[in-house]
Amino acid sequence: PSSCGAADREIPADERLLHDRVIRRVEARYSGLHKDIRSNPGEEENFEFEGFFPDVILGSYGQVVQIVEVETESTINEDRAAYWEELSKLPAQLVLLVPAELKTRAADLCWRGGLAGNVNIGTFEVSVRM
Repeated sequence: PSSCGAADREIPADERLLHDRVIRRVEARYSGLHKDIRSNPGEEENFEFEGFFPDVILGSYGQVVQIVEVETESTINEDRAAYWEELSKLPAQLVLLVPAELKTRAADLCWRGGLAGNVNIGTFEVSVRM
């Protein structure tokens, strides 16, 4: 299996900032539901699960129940879909978090790769208040 998700992709700095911010929001949002939340922001490989380093690992009572991959515009592609396929075979639910406007692209990749039944796709939106 591939040992990394983040390290094998080069994404622009602005997308990296967004990626890591979404990871922090996931941690905050799910802290009440899951007792054990571990993350691998940026290209960090802090926490491993079954030979992989997903962006967020959500667990409760000693068992991993979900793994989350945060994707950005430049990471929703065929190469990345192959990585999603590997993650979807792990003994935890795979959740992809994608920009709302790119959900269709991610869903299409999942359908073409035969992952539609194995992957949940969630979305995030960025709003700038002035």
